Amino acid sequence: MKSSKNIISIDSLKTTYSKFPKKHLHLLNHRKWFPFNYNSRLLDPSSFIIGKIMGDGNLDSKFTCRFVGEIDDLKKLKTLISSTYRIEKEKFSLYFRKNIGESHILQVNDSLFGRFFYLIGAPQGNKTKTEFYIPKWIYESKNTKKSFLQGVYEDELATIKLKREKYIREATFRMAKILSLQDSLQKFLMQVKEMTESFEVMCSNISKPYLENVKEGEDTYSQCFRILGNRANILKFSEEIGFKFNHKKINELERVIKYVDSVCS
Repeated sequence: MKSSKNIISIDSLKTTYSKFPKKHLHLLNHRKWFPFNYNSRLLDPSSFIIGKIMGDGNLDSKFTCRFVGEIDDLKKLKTLISSTYRIEKEKFSLYFRKNIGESHILQVNDSLFGRFFYLIGAPQGNKTKTEFYIPKWIYESKNTKKSFLQGVYEDELATIKLKREKYIREATFRMAKILSLQDSLQKFLMQVKEMTESFEVMCSNISKPYLENVKEGEDTYSQCFRILGNRANILKFSEEIGFKFNHKKINELERVIKYVDSVCS
């Protein structure tokens, strides 16, 4: 039997407020987030969402969560969050953004939800200027590890695809931080790499820092590793990890698998 020891409690949530609104107790009782322990029904979906926040998502200083992606994928994510965490549909907004490129944003306007994820390990603020690592509780089961990797890889892993006949492009996982946080970035990438390899999916070594661009007046440097592109490794990635909602990456991976099956049959 898994441990019933709390990862966080309602008392933990109360510490994020200067004065906790008593009306929230009724809401939390309705939502049934607690106890959040190693038997919780929320472990797997929470691992996935933390992966998304560490990817293209964001948790701001007001505990508002935002997720970036294709509109159909975000609608599926909205349904997951609404049904699993029992959040009212009016707390969501889904809109188009044209800034650097074009994208859709799913915004969760529910500070209880944001505070909950902050406490269980989601980074807050500008991730290029923030030190963060994979929460220890995610390591405790194969399911939570898989869910986390699906979340972060949907956002940050380059698409696994056939580049030309008989050649599978190795997918790169790349993230960036400011110069002073390069050691932190390497440690985080090593966590992701080692977690991936625990599923017998082989990865390359982590690259040296590479100057990306200037953000908000400060240089950012990226580091990366690759999912090795041999047939056995891509099959193992598909079987053991894969993707959850990103339909483009799912479709391209299925295309690669069909090709692998055809040449091996």
